[in-house]
Amino acid sequence: MSADPSTGSPLSAVTVVFVTYNSGAVIGRAVASVPEECPVVIVDNASPEGTSWRAGLSRPVDLLEMPANAGFGTACNAGARRAATPYVLFLNPDAVLDADTLPALLAAAGRYGDPAILMPAIVGENGRLMRKEGSILEKVPRRLRLSPDEIAGDYCTRFVHGAAFMMARDAFFALGGFDEAIFLYHEDDDLSLRAIARRIPIIVVTAARVTHAGGRSSAPSFGQTFRVNRAKMQSERYVLEKYGRSRATFAQIAKLAGGCVLALACLDLHRFAIRTGKMAGCFDDVRRTPPAHV
Repeated sequence: MSADPSTGSPLSAVTVVFVTYNSGAVIGRAVASVPEECPVVIVDNASPEGTSWRAGLSRPVDLLEMPANAGFGTACNAGARRAATPYVLFLNPDAVLDADTLPALLAAAGRYGDPAILMPAIVGENGRLMRKEGSILEKVPRRLRLSPDEIAGDYCTRFVHGAAFMMARDAFFALGGFDEAIFLYHEDDDLSLRAIARRIPIIVVTAARVTHAGGRSSAPSFGQTFRVNRAKMQSERYVLEKYGRSRATFAQIAKLAGGCVLALACLDLHRFAIRTGKMAGCFDDVRRTPPAHV
């Protein structure tokens, strides 16, 4: 690990990469939590709201504006390519670093060596741990999950939480980066499986903490909820097919149709948008790139 000699700080070895899409309401708080020594790259995925929020940021950043919304993984890869430091930390724009998070992650990198995927403990705004304990590819029964009382230090897991993780930049690209055929959601599930196949450890560093609001990086609406869940279903189908685990579409559609009826009966338009979006995704070509306004 090396640091920028102009600062002499180990923290300058990490570039924090954000991907934004209509995230102006939250990105300022996230950027303000990054230590001054750390470079920041923000990749904006052609947000309809624009990037006027840049003027209100508390520190300089390198802003990369994508010509179109090419998807989360593609934007993350672009941000990592823009970085010029040994490590990159991918962080959601609605997440905030604790003061000790980056020092703890860098200390862990020194202990465990490279390559490794290092994740902070992610907590909600209520202080509750938001651990990822399964994926669409690997279900973990509740009886086999660790309780918070059983966690006494750093531990290995099989699941990358895409909201916040750090990796050596060269190792990230040697692993292939994010699969750019995945537009939105489940990029981290795919990355996890490729890391495990190469025997790259995925380690949660409990002394490092990130507070994640969750679902607040862009303003919700019926249309936005529909489009996001359509893309989510496309990604789910693509990832399952990639690993030879495709599901029966008819059974999915029938279940979602029942959910639509129930949502309408309860006048729950949000749930109706989720179910109808997922139903639409069941009929799409799994390799189709969603429209840029998702």
